[in-house]
Amino acid sequence: MKVEQVVSRCSSRSTGNLETGYTAAERIRYWIVEERRLLLDAISGLAADVVREPLNFSDDDSWSVHDILAHLMFWEGCEYEAIDQYLRGKRVELLDFPIKRIDGTNAAAVETLRAQPTENILGYMRKTREALMEAMFKLDDEQLNSDESAAHLILGIALEHDREHRKEILVWRHRRAQQVLEDGISANGSQDRAVDTTRMDARWH
Repeated sequence: MKVEQVVSRCSSRSTGNLETGYTAAERIRYWIVEERRLLLDAISGLAADVVREPLNFSDDDSWSVHDILAHLMFWEGCEYEAIDQYLRGKRVELLDFPIKRIDGTNAAAVETLRAQPTENILGYMRKTREALMEAMFKLDDEQLNSDESAAHLILGIALEHDREHRKEILVWRHRRAQQVLEDGISANGSQDRAVDTTRMDARWH
């Protein structure tokens, strides 16, 4: 997917819509920062035990918020290495990564990082993001504007990756809030029925 398509999808669905008339380079530099800010907003306020809950309520083996963050951190490290290779005029190995190996790589990376505290993962994410940003700002406008540029493609994928998982987390948070509310209503109803039964028993004694 070209960055113009990625940015168009982001700008139509994200808050703080960037006005049209900007170059691809300007939009990439804007959205790479904004999408990460929105992602961190999406996980704000989640307790340490909640970030470990599976996002799929019916599948205990599904990824949690912690797993998603670990997944993003892993691939952002790969994206940084790719931009660094591009800047040094080397072959960008990430572009040749076999599609058939992606699922296995994802699973291995998440499993390896699952034992890490979530605050450590967030710390690693800050470091990989700082490295990626430093590399990005070494790129000139021509390199970012060209849809034939590896840097153009990789940074577009990076910002879209944050957007994709941010949306997933927000959907889960909404569903979880609904479930907590329904459970609370159900619990209150059970308590009310228990009180009514006690009152009825008292009338017959």
